[in-house]
Amino acid sequence: MATALRILCVHGVGQHPPGGAWQQQWEAAIHDACRQVDAERALDIQYCHYDDIFAQHKVSLGDTLEALARLLANGITAPFRRARGDDSKLRHTAGMVVKWVESATFRKQTRTRLVQRIEAMKPHVVLGHSLGSLVCYDTFTHEETRATASGRYFASLGSQIGNPFVRGEYQAGRLSAIEKARFWYHLYNRFDSVFTARVSIAADNFRQVDTHFDIPGNADHAAEEYLRHPQAISTFWFDVLNDETTRITRALREQTPVACRVATPRKRALLIGINDYPDPDQRLGGCVNDVFLMSAMLQEQGFDAGDIRVVLNERATADGIRERVDWLLEGVRSGDQRILYYSGHGAQLPSYGLGDRVDRMDETLVPYDFDWTEDTALTDDWLFERYVQLPYDVDFSILLDCCHSGGMAKGGPARMRGLNPPDDIRHRAMKWNAAREMWVPRELELNERKQLAVDQDTMPLGDMSGRLGYALPVRTLPLGQARQMRKKLGHKGPYMPLLVYACQEGEFAYEYEHGAVQHGAFTYALVKNWRRMLAGGHGDRRRLKVSDLVKHTSQELRELDYDQTAALAGPEIRLSRWM
Repeated sequence: MATALRILCVHGVGQHPPGGAWQQQWEAAIHDACRQVDAERALDIQYCHYDDIFAQHKVSLGDTLEALARLLANGITAPFRRARGDDSKLRHTAGMVVKWVESATFRKQTRTRLVQRIEAMKPHVVLGHSLGSLVCYDTFTHEETRATASGRYFASLGSQIGNPFVRGEYQAGRLSAIEKARFWYHLYNRFDSVFTARVSIAADNFRQVDTHFDIPGNADHAAEEYLRHPQAISTFWFDVLNDETTRITRALREQTPVACRVATPRKRALLIGINDYPDPDQRLGGCVNDVFLMSAMLQEQGFDAGDIRVVLNERATADGIRERVDWLLEGVRSGDQRILYYSGHGAQLPSYGLGDRVDRMDETLVPYDFDWTEDTALTDDWLFERYVQLPYDVDFSILLDCCHSGGMAKGGPARMRGLNPPDDIRHRAMKWNAAREMWVPRELELNERKQLAVDQDTMPLGDMSGRLGYALPVRTLPLGQARQMRKKLGHKGPYMPLLVYACQEGEFAYEYEHGAVQHGAFTYALVKNWRRMLAGGHGDRRRLKVSDLVKHTSQELRELDYDQTAALAGPEIRLSRWM
């Protein structure tokens, strides 16, 4: 007869008295889930209580307001703004999470308590809910206590581990794997409004399990709903009860049968081109041609045609592009190459923060169905989660043939690739200066804070606090402080792709007519110089630098009388290498 499965439950913020109704709810959900996998298995369910520690760290109204301001500083406040039900619980959770993140004493107290319970119980499984998941992660990754994860299954649910504020302040922008754990499952519900987030870690003992459920009020955060979710049962509970340690093999067999037989290609590219925007005044002429030109160039450089995906015009909706970006970055391994190319309109979106106040300007691509809302915008708030945890030796490049900040697309032989916002959207970022009797741009505090978080030499920020590819949501610390913390944690901070822009901020990206064929001036000059440099270097990429490619491209644009200078940003080591 199998021994009883020992499960240790670690609760989150709120009243969790020993023997309370919450324990009955957790136990009922765990028993329900386990019965569907192994009805005969005995369970030993115990708890790690720490309300007494919470009581030592009171959260006042001022604390909650400050906590929300800290969350606001990232520009990631949509989960709070769309929250339903009793938002006082959300405010209290926000205050406690921020206090825990910022207090080494608080973290040590909770870490010590969890270690004591693990040593006493020796659980097979540890379940961490909400702030309890942070306590578990902290314990399992801290240099003094990481051994307590050895051989154990860990499930984080309703977790703020991946929240940009937590990731930025507590881990300097990058999460680490729990190396000692047998396996870590991150149960994620996109409808959970309590500051939860996706987690993506390139580790053989990690998997995010999508456990989506949408219940009115605050029930989207309920631990018992996560624990009894069908996806949690078929993955997490199945593995635990069958003691299945080769997790990835079974996951691939169930979910991606082809991927378990054929390795993910080492090179992939996604090429996006939009000419035929719904508004005739916004239509362009060269974007589809740009995509075919780039595809030909990449195939000349060793990309297989089957590993290049193209999405054009009316198919390039926001959801269509998001789906294909997920394809582009799925299964990425060390040493892989990925290219995201976009040819179309760009824009700046004045975006709302807490209290429905505009706090930042987000750089956005303009999909076919763009309507100046966050749902149809392609900003870094969405994109950064897909790349921020990539292995550092992955070669991910983003090439953008569009304007940073809108334009005046009026047609003619030199169309500009950028959109100006409608007047009501433009009003968000402006204020009336009575002394000058003029409308002037608002000073957005978030922009000023983000200036301190980046290296302006390799990551010029300009006037935007939401630039694509910069992972700014998790760059919350001043640069010097972040570098010190990263050194201590043993990582280099958030992954940053190589970014090649068609123009500098304040300039426009123009179209070019090559005889009767239209292209983006940047794309045409880029590919021309790309081929020329490779021919001159006899194909030896070791002798070539992407910075030289951008320099030659800009020079050609000037010689053709385009007031347009290609721009480059990225990790310093990538700027001195080839594409």
